Amino acid sequence: MRNRTAWLFAALLVAAPLCMDAQWAVYRDPAIPRTKDGKPNLSAQVPRLSSKPDLSGIWQPESAPVTEIKQFLLPEGINGLGEDLPTKYFFNVLADYPVGQEPIRPEVRAQLDKRPPGP
Repeated sequence: MRNRTAWLFAALLVAAPLCMDAQWAVYRDPAIPRTKDGKPNLSAQVPRLSSKPDLSGIWQPESAPVTEIKQFLLPEGINGLGEDLPTKYFFNVLADYPVGQEPIRPEVRAQLDKRPPGP
């Protein structure tokens, strides 16, 4: 009986998307240029935004070359867990600034100078 219930549940999961309607099927966006017969005009001029571009979202920098982060890597793997190489900013947020010229406050500089270099 339990096996039959599991098969029925699996069949319902597979069949459920087949009978659902798509959302916004008849939504007509007023910003889309249309021809006289109401179809979208694909040869119309590209609309321009009057405001600033929206740059929100997830931004991921490229992985750093192994030569830049070699001192931080663990001997048993790339970085211990087998994931992708981290960026240089993972180890040092101020990696692009020359040493001693980072834009930080003097009291923070004093705290950083007390720490031993590297891991």
